[in-house]
Amino acid sequence: MPTAGSPSRSAAPILFDLAARSLTHADVFALSDDQQAVLGHVRRCLADEDGPKTVVVVAGAAGTGKSALALTLLGEAMRAGHRARHATGSQAFTTALRKTAGHGSRATQKLFQYFGTAADTEPDQLDLLVCDDAHQLRATSNTRYTPASRRSDRTQAAQLIESARVVVFLLDEDQAVRPGQIGTRDYLVTAARVCGATMHVTELTSQHRHRSVRYDSWARRLLGLDGAPGPPTSWTAEEEPAPRFELRVADSPGELERLLRAKTEVGASARITAGLCWPWSEARPGSPLVEDIVIGDWRRPWSVKGQRAVNGMPPSPLWAIDSAGAGQIGNVYSAQGFEYDYGGVILGPDLMWREDRWVTDPAATRDDALDGAAAADVDLWVRRTYRVLLTRATAGTVLYSTDAETRALLHDLIDA
Repeated sequence: MPTAGSPSRSAAPILFDLAARSLTHADVFALSDDQQAVLGHVRRCLADEDGPKTVVVVAGAAGTGKSALALTLLGEAMRAGHRARHATGSQAFTTALRKTAGHGSRATQKLFQYFGTAADTEPDQLDLLVCDDAHQLRATSNTRYTPASRRSDRTQAAQLIESARVVVFLLDEDQAVRPGQIGTRDYLVTAARVCGATMHVTELTSQHRHRSVRYDSWARRLLGLDGAPGPPTSWTAEEEPAPRFELRVADSPGELERLLRAKTEVGASARITAGLCWPWSEARPGSPLVEDIVIGDWRRPWSVKGQRAVNGMPPSPLWAIDSAGAGQIGNVYSAQGFEYDYGGVILGPDLMWREDRWVTDPAATRDDALDGAAAADVDLWVRRTYRVLLTRATAGTVLYSTDAETRALLHDLIDA
């Protein structure tokens, strides 16, 4: 099967390469001044054992180093002898951390929890709880599998806050892409006040992922997520220092693959993602992956659906960090929270440019999570989904749209 190329080195992003070491060594991640300020504040809160319960809310756009800061906080607290845990709302991200940072150690793997399981912690059992991807918080930790005896009417935020004397929430509100994800700064401030905790709210602004400090804001403007009136703006890289962030437009998915293959042939990692506009079939042992994504005569499979590897292909949570994932197409469920050198993004028929605005087609999405949602909500979640996909790459992105008018817009903005 033709692919974007198999990387000549491991495709594991640098965050996961360093995750295990960050638990036992200081200064693994080079923190910026804004990250250092958060680290210092949390350090002082932990040192004041008789101080009040404290909630720290850290907001930051894609690539501002939230996850690196989260791992640094966890590692420093543990080395200082504090009882600490890490939690997220992402099955893929937590699974990847357990595999990398927790490799070979069941005790270390238990440091990494989901919000729902972390909420089961007894009140004040921990000194520090670090909640990454807090935009994925839900109203409660109850699920359809929660037995009646364990169901609670306490909010998930309240349960997490009650579990530790210092709780850090790291979030990017524009990465809430599905119904029920309610974590915002305002929501967490209110939750902290209800729990009687002191509050500290701050924002990370330094860019750590992209070679361009302007790329995320350009992507937000492209998708109409920055709140500014007017059309998207042209992309120019003249002001960027070398090496510059590369942004290209492909006229076919085959061209997109060829552009990425040129990068993997010289050792870069690369992945292709797409909007969920095609069915996502279950993989069957002994059978090839179903080539669900069909664009003309180009056909490719999604990443393996579910938690188990199939025929040597990694499960969806490990797609972005396992080199065997290079032959499949990822979506927001397998890509959110991860990074790689170069990314190809396929914009499907759920988001198209028409004359002077974006048009979202709810009927074009095959994501069951959006079934029955209001059109305005689907519009926002689809735009946010593409922003997530657009901001995974550190060195460059190649865009392709299945719609000719949308491709013309992208050429006008990027090739100018």
